[in-house]
Amino acid sequence: MTPVELLTAWKPTPLGIGLPVLLTLAYLGAVLRLRRRGVRWSRSRLLWWMLTCLLMAWTLCGAPWALRTRSDWMDGIALGMAAAVLPLGAALGDPVGLLEAVRGRGSRVIRGRIARALMYPGISSAISAVFLTVALLSGWFVPHGATPAPGWGLLMLCAFVTGLLVNLPLFAEGLLPPWANPAVKTLIAFLDGLFDAIPGIVVMLLVNLRAGGALLGIAEAIGIPMIAATLVHWVRSDAVATREVDAALDAEEPGDGLWWRADPRFEGRYGRVDAAEERP
Repeated sequence: MTPVELLTAWKPTPLGIGLPVLLTLAYLGAVLRLRRRGVRWSRSRLLWWMLTCLLMAWTLCGAPWALRTRSDWMDGIALGMAAAVLPLGAALGDPVGLLEAVRGRGSRVIRGRIARALMYPGISSAISAVFLTVALLSGWFVPHGATPAPGWGLLMLCAFVTGLLVNLPLFAEGLLPPWANPAVKTLIAFLDGLFDAIPGIVVMLLVNLRAGGALLGIAEAIGIPMIAATLVHWVRSDAVATREVDAALDAEEPGDGLWWRADPRFEGRYGRVDAAEERP
């Protein structure tokens, strides 16, 4: 393999072409529907979604598929992309928020009891790690790129879906319990990196060293931007909360009042100030 081959090697598959195209058209159609209503969708979220669809096409049709029989690394790279990289990119596109913005209400399926149980902190990470480990140790996965095309495509699709169970709730509103604030989400992202190491280590020791090494490397490398993304989300959430508090205080006590004295977050820390103390 050469660096050029990694970018130019191509072997089209129905799944590799059909799925990215379908996801791209569905997302763009939803964005256009919002624009017709006068609602603007985040450009950064649109960019993340488009980039994810391009990476999906490369994963399912490009070098990870076309060069599987030539290098054991390719199986691990493909699985790492499907289980870790693509779910993170898709979650940053916030498809749940887009869907609910178009519908004008919450999705009963995504916010139902079963979905929320599957996306519960810790459970989703365990599901992803256990699924990949069992699939790679079973006859479903055959080293050296020998897994039949239908079985390989299904494995990649399942890895992507289980990865979404972990990533979607971290960046969508209201999919995690109320106690999962932005700080907790950052901790969840860190702990998920530990779970992600399990399949790669198992494959390295029991199946194929190179495939397992590639899977482990990608799964752990993506943990850094995943944590960084949750930190950015944390900062933005705090900024939004601060603006909401300021707006509420301005509405209740317009003028030159000491707003931080009335902020419930600081109640009891500075004591109360009576009218005489506020006079010049």
